[in-house]
Amino acid sequence: LIQNVAMQETRMKIPVIYGIDAIHGVTYTDGAIMFPQQITLAATFNPIHAYNMAQVTVYETRASGIPWNFSPVLDLGADPRFSRQFEGFGEDPYLIKVMGVEMIKGYEGVTDSTGNPIKVASCLKHFLGYSVPTSGKDRTPAFIPENVLREYHLEPFKAAIEAGAESVMINSGIINGISVHASYDILTKLLKEELRFDGVVV
Repeated sequence: LIQNVAMQETRMKIPVIYGIDAIHGVTYTDGAIMFPQQITLAATFNPIHAYNMAQVTVYETRASGIPWNFSPVLDLGADPRFSRQFEGFGEDPYLIKVMGVEMIKGYEGVTDSTGNPIKVASCLKHFLGYSVPTSGKDRTPAFIPENVLREYHLEPFKAAIEAGAESVMINSGIINGISVHASYDILTKLLKEELRFDGVVV
């Protein structure tokens, strides 16, 4: 209904693009399946569970008329004080990478077919280094040496981009004194040039 109004009854006819945080199922929709958080999924060490959860989430997301999901969370869970630890796959970059790629496949399909009515566009988050602020509190500054950023934080995002992820949500904090939203080094040189990401940056 909202899309019909936007496309037929407004002067500019700009389509509505609506996304949602369906990280462990479509938890905002009455009657949808609520899955365990990603940290619990990671504890199974079984990537097929990540794929299957994503496929069910796609079905129920699309049934709600939403084509875009702000998931998976690929943050490195290296600091137990961080308040959003449960959202990610834990502290092992390899496990995060494997589980994240399977979720991308479940959301977008092996052939990256987000135009398909039973697929959704994924959104990797939070690029980059979001989950290790110095204070342990959400959205506070972090100090991360570049070698640590690359070796531990970057790999899951790199693999998910190579798997065809359509969008990336940016870390809303500060790394080494620079807001990630304003970081030429992270957004342009690393994300767009080095990783060759040409999708939507949120």
